[in-house]
Amino acid sequence: MSVQPADIRRHLERILGDEARLLAELEQILTRESAVVRGDDATAIENIGGSRQHCVDALSRLDDERTATCRMLSFGAGRAGFEKLLAWCDADRTLYARWQRNLGIAGRCKDQNDRNGAVVALKLGQVQKLLATLRGGSVEPAYGRQGARFDGFARRELGQA
Repeated sequence: MSVQPADIRRHLERILGDEARLLAELEQILTRESAVVRGDDATAIENIGGSRQHCVDALSRLDDERTATCRMLSFGAGRAGFEKLLAWCDADRTLYARWQRNLGIAGRCKDQNDRNGAVVALKLGQVQKLLATLRGGSVEPAYGRQGARFDGFARRELGQA
């Protein structure tokens, strides 16, 4: 029994449908997160971060499933492999159009996530300045460009009680 294009098409319809649903959910979460990160409610920030991570994990699993399908059928990995797979099983290009819509939503999610990250970085910078003022020293970043913690920041004592 060989794999038929129609079977793979149904499989991809499910993947792309699930992906569209999760991307719409992620976009809503990121919109809510935008308001939350501008506030001072640590619990709300933690909760919204968990919801965001749940969506991202589910999207990653779908991407892994898409990649596995491409490799199983010897189309290769990545965007080029998926485009070859779609060319094989999507003669009317409706799945391709659906995938392009998903990519558009994913791009909006990335932009919103970047804006939210900039707000968080700004707030972190403000906290660092306040801590430096309390310590009577200069501001050192908590993290370097590669995301590694600066050792000096971690070892400072604020005092004793």
